[in-house]
Amino acid sequence: MKIQFFIFLINIILINLGFLVSFFIRYGLSFPEGNFSSYKNSFVFLTLIYLSALTVFGVYKSRFKSSWDLFKRGVSGLFLGTLLSVALVYVFRTRWGAFPTAVFIISFLVNILLIFKFNQLVLRLCGRIKKKILVIGEGNIEDITIGKADIKRIGTDNIENLTEITDIDEVIVCDIPEEKGMGFITCLAQKFKIDIIFSPACYVKLLPERINGNNLSHSLLTFIGRKREAEEVAMRILDIVGSIAILVLSLPVTILAAILIRLTSGRPVLYKQERVGKDGKVFTLFKFRTMINDAEKELGPVLATENDPRVTKIGRFLRDTRLDEFPQLINVLLGQMSLVGPRPERSYFVKRHKALMEIRLAVRPGLTGLAQVRNAYDLYPEHKIKYDYLYIQRRSLLLNLYILAKTIPVILLKKGQ
Repeated sequence: MKIQFFIFLINIILINLGFLVSFFIRYGLSFPEGNFSSYKNSFVFLTLIYLSALTVFGVYKSRFKSSWDLFKRGVSGLFLGTLLSVALVYVFRTRWGAFPTAVFIISFLVNILLIFKFNQLVLRLCGRIKKKILVIGEGNIEDITIGKADIKRIGTDNIENLTEITDIDEVIVCDIPEEKGMGFITCLAQKFKIDIIFSPACYVKLLPERINGNNLSHSLLTFIGRKREAEEVAMRILDIVGSIAILVLSLPVTILAAILIRLTSGRPVLYKQERVGKDGKVFTLFKFRTMINDAEKELGPVLATENDPRVTKIGRFLRDTRLDEFPQLINVLLGQMSLVGPRPERSYFVKRHKALMEIRLAVRPGLTGLAQVRNAYDLYPEHKIKYDYLYIQRRSLLLNLYILAKTIPVILLKKGQ
């Protein structure tokens, strides 16, 4: 409580410091008396509004699961405080004078920096930015946990004891409990709004479970791949804006690629293939053709290898630079794919591994993904699936931006798949 009170008091100073810095940025050292008098007459009320808004969004909690959690709360509180403050000074403009709108906009940005960085520094020094994780079962979670965390473990036979645990941010399931236990976890997640993460080891158990007549994979689908509506909309906007930008910037290169394919190996320039998308919906995927015509006529559906003899010379260059994937931006714009996600599978492989693949179908397939930026072309399929499952559970706008940024050096250095 002392730490929160200390942060609260310093935030009073920082809010007003933010306004003074904003006046300096807007006007320099000579503040216009008429505009500045409006701030002097209203700063007490403005400070109370900002502090109240920050409190509403939980900026003065005793603990945060991550710096990102603290940042989101701070931005939300400052945004609400700015809107209410603008409304207040507008109502009392005849009494207090004109308050410059530009100062409000600048102070919003300045206060984000001042308040977030100060609060983050104090909370980190006091160990108050730390995720609390409950692990169910035995297993390695090093590839799943992100950042510092307090970890507590319980066995699958002690699921009922979860009712005694209240201060938890995330549950990691290493061993899949019985159907009754899964139902209990489901209710707990919905009641306390905590994240449920399944270890990649759990998915290995799904195939024999399906063979034995059980269908626990449907219980897993309750948790994975689904985000709040606002974040889903934000990720879709990123897909649309990003796809249009890449299509425009790459137009000269893609035209050249189409001409080279036509001159060296004939038609067709584009390769079309049915792939399975979100929720099992089949769609036509577009790529630049990189193999000889009728490459699968004799062998049937076969996964490509690093030195696949079916790949043409131009095709190998297109694969190394990932230019062959660029036509899939059309699939992204049509809503069949996303810029980031598991790579889309063919129906043949989905049918062969239905118990595992249906989990990957919980989200839109992607142009690039976590597996593609982490490893080389010949990474074993089971390892790629591990990264795909990790992405599906962690997917967010921030993670998508991170993967897209990491994809750039992968393309330039001709690594990954």
